Amino acid sequence: MNDFFIDQDMMVRVRRRLHMYPEIEFDLPMTTALVREELDKIGVPYEFEKYGRSTIVATINGNLDAFTIGLRADMDALEIEEANDAEYRSRHKGLMHACGHDAHTAMMLGVAKALWAIRDTLRCRVKLLFQPCEESRPSGAATMCRHGVMKDIDCILMCHVNCGDPSGAPSCCAGVTNATSSRFEISIEGRSVHIAAPNAGVDALAIGMKIYMGIQMILSREIDPFDTCVFAVGTMHAGDTTATNAGSCKMAGSIRCLKDSTLAWARARLIRLVDGVCGEMGGKGSVEFWDPPLPTANNDPAMYRAFVASSEKVVGKNEVLPLLPSPGGEDFAYYEQEKPGLLFGLGMRNDEKGFNKPAHTKDWDIDESAMPTGVRLFCQFVVDYQDGLPGGQ
Repeated sequence: MNDFFIDQDMMVRVRRRLHMYPEIEFDLPMTTALVREELDKIGVPYEFEKYGRSTIVATINGNLDAFTIGLRADMDALEIEEANDAEYRSRHKGLMHACGHDAHTAMMLGVAKALWAIRDTLRCRVKLLFQPCEESRPSGAATMCRHGVMKDIDCILMCHVNCGDPSGAPSCCAGVTNATSSRFEISIEGRSVHIAAPNAGVDALAIGMKIYMGIQMILSREIDPFDTCVFAVGTMHAGDTTATNAGSCKMAGSIRCLKDSTLAWARARLIRLVDGVCGEMGGKGSVEFWDPPLPTANNDPAMYRAFVASSEKVVGKNEVLPLLPSPGGEDFAYYEQEKPGLLFGLGMRNDEKGFNKPAHTKDWDIDESAMPTGVRLFCQFVVDYQDGLPGGQ
């Protein structure tokens, strides 16, 4: 294992600052200012907003016409009210870094510092992509790809922390890592009447409930139990008074599948369900989807083999855990549609410190002592494959 310079104090400071002041989607003025400030301190040149709003791309050895490795960190937070009482808890009401993007950004700055220190020994170029809007749409990754960020990148690597695996434990797999997903919105029109004469109206709430139960029947009776399909309604709003039945109902949720074909089937099946229930009960209904669906994320097999071999130099032989495919979406998939890509996990679980909560929850927090391992994994991969991936990619 190479003896990389790891600035843990800087990473903790940056991560906590980001955690205290979370920002969402493409609206990241404080976040991007901090990232640019730290890059300026290191001396790494970067391009700000060349690839879309709030994007930063830093380049090491930009003067070389050589194999180019991309490293990606997402920067945006979530609309969640934090329940932790740590000194670095969120100061922005209703917003929270509950998915580890603060750690991803801090670690990527740690990578920038470590690789910048050995830049003269590297034969490759390294591009560090600081990306906005992973958690929402339009996708920050798709935006950066549309602006051409992948044109001179030969392969790309990212890390996603989790609190399921032990602190510092990497995980990876070949093939699918994250589901394709599609948000849906259902609009139902009924006819509102006094509740004393329900037969004279059309209860939109009752239609919505029947559609909801129909979705549960689809999940339990129409989907192959060996396939993966999450078909969830997250919100339902109907009516505004207790004196009349609901004249309208709106429902929203998402479908997540590990196969594009299953998602296409599920979308069509939902439309048939809504049309059928509304027709039966005398209402009108429509379904709208966020298009295009987020594609599945797939680890390149050659990159997987390379990552495992490289990681064993950092954590030891046979210490890379299997990464199970997740129904969660990941817009890293857009980069992978253009060039070979790989997502690896990094455990941040520490039961003694209480860092064991699921992502996207109000009490999420991580074991910061694992961040140096993440930096070493990135850096070791760059050093090992600076002349290209096995097989000539």
